[in-house]
Amino acid sequence: MNMLRACLWLRVSTDSKGQDPGLQRADLERVCSERGWEIVKVYEVAESAFGKRPREQFKAMLEDARQAQFNIIVVWSMDRFSRESEWSVTRVISMLQDYRVNFYSYSEPFLDTSGPFAGFLIPLFAWLAHQESLRKGKSVQLGMAKAAAAGKDIGRPEVAKKLDVALIAGMRSAGKSWSDIHKAHPRVRSTSGRQLKPSIGSIRRAFEACQKV
Repeated sequence: MNMLRACLWLRVSTDSKGQDPGLQRADLERVCSERGWEIVKVYEVAESAFGKRPREQFKAMLEDARQAQFNIIVVWSMDRFSRESEWSVTRVISMLQDYRVNFYSYSEPFLDTSGPFAGFLIPLFAWLAHQESLRKGKSVQLGMAKAAAAGKDIGRPEVAKKLDVALIAGMRSAGKSWSDIHKAHPRVRSTSGRQLKPSIGSIRRAFEACQKV
């Protein structure tokens, strides 16, 4: 069997004192050494979990996973990995499986998709991610309906009231890109009488506005 190429994800929050990424790293390096995993990438984030930089690095890590730069992500614990609803653990692990990237948590060793229980964990996470998407889609649709009922603009004025909010919410909850949604959305009639496509910006603002309701 080929040696797994590992990515270490280290994060300490500046909101809590006394945390040291070096301690996390020592534990993860020991695990990799014991299991024969080669460390090829290390992400170290020492910043508030709600700052911009951690989100950017998290997205960069997922892009590296998509490009097969490593085939297992090793984290110290789940709460050190992701606490943002946009990148929930169930969604991320399901995504990693699509990229053929395994996942291991030092503090929760039962969360090891490289081990013998992967056949159980992988479909479980996929099911949880699907259920989460369904709940989010329903919430988004309700939010859009409330925003429209309150008379709030959720896009360009000439097309806002004609956006297919159900289509937008459904496709977004299914993981479709803004470009995919833009292509799928039908043309609408503007106040000038022209048939035109709502812009990606209008579609995104509609989605974001409903989440704030």
